[in-house]
Amino acid sequence: MSSGDPDTAPVIAVVDDDEDVRTAMGDLLMSLGYSARMFETADAFLLSDRQPHINCVISDVQMPGTNGLQLARLMRLAKVPIILITAFPTPEIERQAEGAKVRKLLVKPFDSRDLIAELDLLRL
Repeated sequence: MSSGDPDTAPVIAVVDDDEDVRTAMGDLLMSLGYSARMFETADAFLLSDRQPHINCVISDVQMPGTNGLQLARLMRLAKVPIILITAFPTPEIERQAEGAKVRKLLVKPFDSRDLIAELDLLRL
């Protein structure tokens, strides 16, 4: 977990087309000492100049444009940990997430303690 200093705190990108989810996730991350950057779509994240400064990405799977699984495949080369969230888990989504080397696939609604535990394991 981070030191709490916003200038040195690990930066986590939250990519979700649902504003309420982005806001809640950002509030949680900031309460844990992380710096959160919000993106409405994976495409907005990919076009962002902040992308190289991201330590982890938390993304919804189902979004317009580039979806979370496609984002995970694109980010694999950057070796940035990806945590995906979905309200519609299927064996196919789980298989694709595993193939994209997703760090964790959380099913909505998920317990925030599961996300916190995964972030702790990352030791950002």
